[in-house]
Amino acid sequence: MTKVQAREIISIMRAETHALDVAMIFILSVFLKKIGRFIYFIFLMVELVSMLGGSERLFSRFRKATSYEDSITFQVVDMISEAARIAAVCFVIDTIEVALEISGIKGRENDFSTIIAKLIYATWAFLRVRMYRRSFIVTVVDRTPMMMNAKGGIVEIFNKITDFFLFSTLSLVWMDILKIQPGRGLSSLFALGGAGTLSLTLASQDLAKRALNGLALSASDSFYVGDSILLGDGTSGTVVNMGWLTTDIRGSDELITKIPNSQLSNIRISNRSRMKFSQVKQQLNFKHEDMGRIPNLCDEIRKEIAASCPKVVTDGSKTFSVKWVDFGKDSIEVIVDCRLRTPPIGEEYYEARQEVLQAISNAVQRMGIEFAKKK
Repeated sequence: MTKVQAREIISIMRAETHALDVAMIFILSVFLKKIGRFIYFIFLMVELVSMLGGSERLFSRFRKATSYEDSITFQVVDMISEAARIAAVCFVIDTIEVALEISGIKGRENDFSTIIAKLIYATWAFLRVRMYRRSFIVTVVDRTPMMMNAKGGIVEIFNKITDFFLFSTLSLVWMDILKIQPGRGLSSLFALGGAGTLSLTLASQDLAKRALNGLALSASDSFYVGDSILLGDGTSGTVVNMGWLTTDIRGSDELITKIPNSQLSNIRISNRSRMKFSQVKQQLNFKHEDMGRIPNLCDEIRKEIAASCPKVVTDGSKTFSVKWVDFGKDSIEVIVDCRLRTPPIGEEYYEARQEVLQAISNAVQRMGIEFAKKK
């Protein structure tokens, strides 16, 4: 690039922009958050002084001791700061385009910098709306008593519906900015007429079915992300994602299984996270020569479990039995069956289960009886 071209670029930038505008963009993008924090601190000090002086509170927003990062002030400042940073990026892109035009690398027929700026701002606005969308939906559901019982499902289904409309709107905005004519492009896809339409219909039928099943699952209140479930085909694990087309389940071995939503609509689902109780059932085998001591052993096991296992339900409302149930070929069979006040998942369940097994072991050892060995 020659000096003449460099001077021409500088003169164009001076004519198109103002130094005050550039300075304002720089200040807003770099220092606005700090300025906002300072102003927020000043307001907080004024509020504190008014409270110490016995006056009424001037700013009701501070009644909940809201931190700056959680305040509306920060949200507004952050939005303006992001917009300023995008403006700075667009300014740099515009400068590069001017340099390319002056140097002859790019023609002056198309204004690419303006198109890029529009695409960036449109996408940023879409992401901002999507960011605040969920909190808005949760607030509406919380204030609607009829929706509280199925809050999680309602939030998920509204999220998916609004995502569909937001992405569709963004696509239309991009097409308008890029001057894309959908009619011409699609006409080539359907050049075969009815055959093309039929092919597309058949290809999208399963996708549409799975998407509708995904919405139905979100609204059915069967399970939410984070729930531990057991499916009728034996698949079990924690739900980590509920998408439009598939649901992801992470097993105990950390293996993630993707299951089509169309399958989940036709399968039995047990939600273990919503269980209030769980079962511990053990079959104990003892030698035939200890037959006369089995009744006393059953009583001893019951007493030990009741005394040392606080999670076991012993008030009679749930099953709690230690019974001699059968003569086996090589041993006597005793069944211990009890209920725990905890869902059958997590550390709490396994600790309570271990307490029951330890209580059984203590009672058997105290009676001086040995387990029968399997042959």
